[in-house]
Amino acid sequence: MKNQGNFQDQVMKSVLEVVKSHQHDHPMYRETAAERCIIDEKSCRAAFVLFEQIDTDRGSPDASGWLGDQYRYSLWHMKEGEQPKQLYEDHAWIRNSVSTLTGTKGRDCQIYLDELVDDGVIAEITPSDASGGTYDKVKVKITLDGKVEEPEDFLEAARNLVKRVGEKLGCDYLKGATRLEGRDVAAMVWSAENGSTYGYDAVYVVWKDKSGKLQHRELVDSRRTKDYLSVDSIAEEAGDKTKVSVKVNGYSYTLKIDTK
Repeated sequence: MKNQGNFQDQVMKSVLEVVKSHQHDHPMYRETAAERCIIDEKSCRAAFVLFEQIDTDRGSPDASGWLGDQYRYSLWHMKEGEQPKQLYEDHAWIRNSVSTLTGTKGRDCQIYLDELVDDGVIAEITPSDASGGTYDKVKVKITLDGKVEEPEDFLEAARNLVKRVGEKLGCDYLKGATRLEGRDVAAMVWSAENGSTYGYDAVYVVWKDKSGKLQHRELVDSRRTKDYLSVDSIAEEAGDKTKVSVKVNGYSYTLKIDTK
């Protein structure tokens, strides 16, 4: 039987060694740290996220700089008796206010850990084109050889798709998803906001086509009115599987789709 107490001690020791080996000696940098850790005592496996500051263009602690601070987050995995292995990393500049150079606050590249699975780690990462502040992260599986894979669950994959294609204004998030019962078809609302003066909602329909690939269509938006939108219902149009009827804020919209 594996000694679980010894494995936890091994994880903590290994994490501290990784943190120590990634320290950066700079008076303006935040301290390197392990921010999140999952330990599976049964399988004697662990995963953790390492945080580092790797650059800054601020001249003093009170300054903002053109870009701000550059942070790096990396995902690590380890097994009993082995050294930790880095599976994934992301880095980006970010600042507290909008930069006059870039027109955004930068990009938050934090990695959230969800769970360990047999062949990898389920984590939430930032879409590569997201910038400006807060936004929903996409949930993916990062395999033990470092590949990023989309979730097998249709609704989770559909959420990821909308998070990637929805317009990014800086404070953006997915408000909800409504699935057509028994079908790989869903309607969901993406809310894009700049955090101060402007924002709007857009309703997307996502479905699997006959080849099993995800397709999407923007059904309606409130770019002009700035109204909040919500999906009241989604159903087949008069029993025709090639058409779906989506009711949004009391109004019905019909969309023809190509599905299995």
